[in-house]
Amino acid sequence: MSASLPFDAPEVTDAIAAWMPSTRWYPLKGQQADASLAHAYPLGDDAAILLLRAGDALLQVPVAWRDEPGAAHIAQLDGRWLVDACHDPDAVQAILDVASGARAVTDLEGDTAGEPPAPAGASRVVSGEQSNTSIIGGDGSWIAKVFRVVHPGDNPDVVVTGALTRAGSKPVPALLASLRARWPVGDAFVTGHLLAVSEFVSGADDAWELYRQHALATLRGEEREAPDARALGTAVATVHRDLAAALGTAAATEADTHSFISGLEQRLGWAREQAADALADLDDELGRAKEQLREIRSIGELQHIHGDLHLGQVLRSSAGDWLLLDFEGEPLRPMHERAIREPRLRDVVGMLRSFDYAAGSAQQELPDADPAIADAWVEQRQREFLAGYADAAGPVDEHDPVFRALLLDKALYEVVYEVRNRPDWLQVPLEAVRRLLRPSAA
Repeated sequence: MSASLPFDAPEVTDAIAAWMPSTRWYPLKGQQADASLAHAYPLGDDAAILLLRAGDALLQVPVAWRDEPGAAHIAQLDGRWLVDACHDPDAVQAILDVASGARAVTDLEGDTAGEPPAPAGASRVVSGEQSNTSIIGGDGSWIAKVFRVVHPGDNPDVVVTGALTRAGSKPVPALLASLRARWPVGDAFVTGHLLAVSEFVSGADDAWELYRQHALATLRGEEREAPDARALGTAVATVHRDLAAALGTAAATEADTHSFISGLEQRLGWAREQAADALADLDDELGRAKEQLREIRSIGELQHIHGDLHLGQVLRSSAGDWLLLDFEGEPLRPMHERAIREPRLRDVVGMLRSFDYAAGSAQQELPDADPAIADAWVEQRQREFLAGYADAAGPVDEHDPVFRALLLDKALYEVVYEVRNRPDWLQVPLEAVRRLLRPSAA
């Protein structure tokens, strides 16, 4: 076996820079960005966690030296293979040892919320993810999320899930361990989270697929019991209640309300600019919607929320219980924005829009189906969800200008996303925008 290059060798950085754009999690696709090594955390001689700066992003790349290419090789250098350590069980165990406090590494700090995770064993990487990398332990008892894009400050997925774990919140899988790093920025040092390890819910069903399949069956005229949206609403409200108890609430100040309105105005202007053609016939209505934002006098009570809630963030356990995952917030928002308290209605709106998307997905598959059936399906699921939410948290006032503003904000964001990424899906959010702006014509 030949000696390995040091992890801070320029050849290693160059190899990783050439490999990263081919990964699903790389955030700068289509952009030219030079990569440089920001910090290295050796985990013995053959593994390390590297932080690389590419453009404005700080990216985490756990790596290892191996004699064989393994499941996810990066490059062959000086006779050895540099591999993505997330796919290497021995390297995963080394990372887990630091997170659980069994190994000390300079500038890395692990923290366990109780019993440390079981040994990695034959761990495996979850396929299909885009912004992070998740690893399931060999015994299926835990899942470790590697934050590929790293930010200074506490990651809400660690802080919020940890608070819910300590509070015994049942609709959230428990946080088992986490890993925090310290790295230099100029003449100072900052800290941020690299990893969160949580309980893995084996045998669970994905809520998005459950509802999508039920929408498909409904469009085909098949009789099938719907997933329990009322219980889902109760689960979301329970998590909101537990978060309020664990992390506190605050009455919105005048400054909070002003900041909220300004943010919505900016996003509305951004949507009108980015999706100008799609929104051209709604220009007058969007202008009035902007003016109506100024009629909001208060945004009520603020607290920590999920921040990016939709059906894809929910599982149904084998016992039939709904479980909420991934409290990281919107990945593209700066970390300090994701950590602020917000109206609970933002989560409620996210879930309501997700039902519309489940039906929209079904309509994509069955384009000749009656759209009125899909609309009725969406309305029924939304009513059930809101009824369940009211059971645990009180009713949602659908005429509340804050609720209406958040619903429009979410739908406009979706319009821009579809214009950029999936033009065939554009009608799903665009019709929602039209209904919100022209309720009498709906």
